[in-house]
Order: sequence, then structure tokens, then C-alpha cells
Amino acid sequence: MSLLKQKHYATRVFGGCLALALSLSTVGVTAHAEEIPTENTVNAVEDAQAAALEEAQQAVAKAQADAEEQRKAAEEEVARAKAEAEAKAAEIKAEAERKKAEEEARVKAEEEAKKQEELQKAFEDSLSASGMSTDDFNSLCKIVQAEAGHEPTDGKIMVANVVLNRVRSPHFANSISAVLASPGQFGPISNGSFASAVPNADTVNAVKSAIAGTDLSNGALYFHRGSSWGNKTLVKTVGSHSFFV
Repeated sequence: MSLLKQKHYATRVFGGCLALALSLSTVGVTAHAEEIPTENTVNAVEDAQAAALEEAQQAVAKAQADAEEQRKAAEEEVARAKAEAEAKAAEIKAEAERKKAEEEARVKAEEEAKKQEELQKAFEDSLSASGMSTDDFNSLCKIVQAEAGHEPTDGKIMVANVVLNRVRSPHFANSISAVLASPGQFGPISNGSFASAVPNADTVNAVKSAIAGTDLSNGALYFHRGSSWGNKTLVKTVGSHSFFV
């Protein structure tokens, strides 16, 4: 091959290699450009991720808020139901207690009425048997009120017993009026409180009991405010009165 042909051939080969190199370089750059995202693409992805994260956070927050609201509603419902149950239980209890109290009051009233009826009958029978007049009965009630109006019921019965014991005793007058009228025996007779005495229900019942046979005195014939009285024997003390024989 001539030198001229050799140069021409080398030039062709070099040109071909250069073209091939440029072609490959262009392809590589293009491929690399496709593989590396642009700045706009990165921003778009980041925005999408941020939006998704925010949406997820909002969803979680809403779910938590809904759950908290449901929890509070459930607690309020439980509290309301409990309050209603307690109120109903209290109402039932109050009603039961009211009925129980009414029943106890009814039974007590019936017992008291029966007791009063029995006392009245016993009193009337004893009054009839003793021949005691209405005036004597009223006088006995008045002296008991005057002497022991503020004393307990047993103390009133004891005072009535003393008067009745004196009526039965041979050492005293034989009627209530005469016993009460004996000089220096009963202070209320002389100081005027007997005349103004108004016997209350407890006093009247105490006197009726004494007339009907209730005797707490053990035969006592005297009483006064004090624990001793000369050579008299103390029987018992009831309230502010001591009773002697």
C-alpha cells in the first residue's frame, strides 16, 4: 500500500473512532441525566411526602380526639347511670323507711290506745269499787300536779300512792279530801298552788294508774325533797322526791 493510501485509511479510522466516542459520550450523558432527578422533581417528592405526613398526623390527631370524646361520653353516661341508680335506691330506701315508720307509728298508736282503754277500764272499775267521788279524783290529780308536775311519771304515781296509802291507813283521814285538808301536810294546799293547778295528761294517767292498782310506794306515807326525815325510813327516791314510811 502506498503511503498516501495509508494516510487516507488512518484518517478514516480516526474519524470513525472519534464519531463513535462522541456518540457513546452523548448516550452516557443522556442516560445519566435520566437517572439523576432534577431539583424540581426532588421538591415535588418532598412536598408530597410532607403533605402525606401532615395528613397522617391530622388523621391520628382526629382519631385521638374522637377516642377521647367517646371516652368522656362513656364516663359521663356511666356517671349519669350511677347517679340515677343511687337516686332510685335512695328513693326506694326512703319509701321503705317511711312505710316502716308509719307502720311502727300505727302499731304504737294501737298499743297506746289499747293501753289507755285498759287503764280507763281498770280505773273506772277501781273508782266504782272504792266509792271515790269525782271531786276526790280531781283533787288527787290537782295535788299530784302541784307536788310533782315536773317529776317523772313514776314520781307522780308515787305521790298518788302516798295519798291513797294515807286514806287506807288508820293513822290518817279516810278520804282524799280529808287527807289533803289535814293541817300542815301538803304545801300546795296552804300556798295556793293546789287551787291553780291544771293537771296535764301525764298526771291524769299517773293518778288513774295509781287508782287502778299500780303501787310503787312500798307503803310509803310521806315524801319531801331530801334524803332523810327524822326517824322515818327511806323507801326510795324518785326524781327530786324521797319517800318514807
